[in-house]
Amino acid sequence: MLSGAVACAQRYKWRSLPVEKQQEVLDLVEQFYRQNLDINQENIYQPKTEMGKKLWQIRSQALAKQPKLLTWDEVEVEISDRRGERE
Repeated sequence: MLSGAVACAQRYKWRSLPVEKQQEVLDLVEQFYRQNLDINQENIYQPKTEMGKKLWQIRSQALAKQPKLLTWDEVEVEISDRRGERE
């Protein structure tokens, strides 16, 4: 737990950052969070077949490259775009 003075100083530093830098920090935190989830998932799930191992590796690489996953609505929009259903 942070002392009041330290927390106040950190809030000041945060607020003094440009919005773009704040977003970069949030993206980095999200990336660390996802990496931690991946580490936990790897401890839980271990693919048994060569195909499963390859697919798990591809999934891990994709998550590392793309810090944010699409929402369900964004997935539907992308599918529609690829099918040529949206204008």
